[in-house]
Order: sequence, then C-alpha cells, then structure tokens
Amino acid sequence: MMISPAVLEEIYWEERWLTLEAEGNVDLPAYTGSTMRGALGTVLRPELCAREGRCGEVCEAPEACPFFGLFEQSRGGNGKGSNQPKPLVLEAPLAEPLGEIARGGTVEAPYELTPGVRGLPVLRNEWRIGVPAGERLQLGLKGLGAAGGALDGVVEGVRRKGLEVKGGRLRLAEVSGGRKRLEIEETSGARRVRVNLLTPVLIKDGDRTCEEPGRLAELVLNQALVRAVTIYNTFFGRERVPFVKPEWPGVVATGWRLFRYDLTRRSYRQGRWMDFDGVVGWLEYEGAVESVLPWLRAAEVLHVGQKASFGLGRVEVRWE
Repeated sequence: MMISPAVLEEIYWEERWLTLEAEGNVDLPAYTGSTMRGALGTVLRPELCAREGRCGEVCEAPEACPFFGLFEQSRGGNGKGSNQPKPLVLEAPLAEPLGEIARGGTVEAPYELTPGVRGLPVLRNEWRIGVPAGERLQLGLKGLGAAGGALDGVVEGVRRKGLEVKGGRLRLAEVSGGRKRLEIEETSGARRVRVNLLTPVLIKDGDRTCEEPGRLAELVLNQALVRAVTIYNTFFGRERVPFVKPEWPGVVATGWRLFRYDLTRRSYRQGRWMDFDGVVGWLEYEGAVESVLPWLRAAEVLHVGQKASFGLGRVEVRWE
C-alpha cells in the first residue's frame, strides 16, 4: 500500500530570496552553492551559536543550538541517532548554461565533456565566474517548518555583515519572500513526465554515487517520496508515517541524457576536500506517472538526494 500524497499538504516553509550586489569584482566558482553556504555559515555561526562560536568542530549543545539545528544537524539523539534532514534548503544562483545543458542544450565552453572512468561522461567547468562590482545575483533560502522562524535572523545577519567571498563582498540589496505550503495539483491523465536535474543530484547506491541511468531513474522517484516523508516525520508529523518501500507499477523510464558533474569542494573550516560529484541532465518517464507526480512536485521544493542545504538535487518537472 502506497503512502497517500495528502501528507504533502502539511509541509510548509518560509522562503527568502536575497538579491545580493557585488562590492568589488567578486570571484565565484562555477557552482556557487558551497561558497554561498560557507559564507552564510561564517556570518551566522557567532550570531546563532548557543555558545557564541566557542564549540570548535563539535557542537556542545546540539539539542538547543539554533545554528546546529539549521546548518549542522545530521543526526538525532545528540549525534547518536539516525540521519535527519536539515531544515534548510538552499537555492544557489544557478549558472544559466548549466541549466540549459541539464534541459538538453549543447555543451559549450567553458563547460567540457570527458569520458567517464566508470559509466557516465564527465561534465566539468574549471573556470570561475567574475561578477563585476555592482552586478546582482539572487540567493534563495527555504526554512522548513519551525526553522522558518530563523530566516529573519539570517537575513538580518547578511544585511549587517554581507557575505565575504573571494575578491570582495556581496551586500544585501533586496529581500522578498513569505510563507508557502505544498499543494497537490490535479494531474489526472498525465502520461509522460520529464525531470530535469538542474544541480548535481547525489544519490548513493551502496557506497557509490549512482550513475547507472536505469537505476538512477528508479532511485530519483524513490528518493522524492522518501525525502518528503522523512521531512514530514521529522518536522511536521503529529503521527509518524510508517516507512513503505516505494513501488511505481506502470511507470517506465523511457529516456535520459545524463552527465556526472565534477564538483570537488575544499572545506577550509574542516581542512579537507569533499566530493560532491552528482548527476545532471534529464530523465523521462511514461505510463501511470500521475502516481509519482505529487512526490516529484514536492522534490522541486525539497530537492532530491543528499546535501540540499548546499543546493544540490534541484529538479524541475514538466509533464504532458
């Protein structure tokens, strides 16, 4: 028995869109998610930390610390329980060429393709983005459930301090947003759906990031449901929804164009390299797709796979 998508209508969030203006000629990597999150963390750690930033790498008050709850939360039970989703979803400024490639566009410089060692061809962009002084970009933040109450403090911190990035600073020029809630749309009669993977989707299959197209097509559907239900149970559910193994009878993956996006990040706070490689491109499904559409539409808000707080797993859904 499948889980009713009616639980999705209990999910709400606060949304803030920050228009940031470059002071100085700012230098950003091709994928800005990790840079933006790191800059936010630097501003907000002393503002939100229950111990005023004195904890070091290990939080000393995870159950009470607003910074840990918003930025660092990964396990329940004071670090001893199962993994929990973070209540923050980041919508990083999306490089438009990457979005067009994900939707099926031509791969052109500065993006390049190389053969993959195992599986998918590798898409990479070694160039950095120069943002001239005075130019603007937009950063989106979604605080799920009660965590949405922290976003005004986040915005105020950015307003006062800006975001320090390589080459200069991003100052807050404008802010917009409000409270939103998931709504289930009428999709009866839908027979084909395309899912565009706009930022790297990182879904593990065993101990590796899944790159096999047929298996990834299955896991994207499964993860859309699992992530939504996990978020519901963690932040919203008055009664816990029991886990049910996702099954999609009558839904068949009929096409794809996928690349592994080479995305290695240096964490200067942790002093190590972090592998964020994921998959970008598109997947197409046919058949009884109306059963999966509510979960895929939720994934447009919640993302799929790991590291949504870095902006990974952003998807776009189109159906006939």
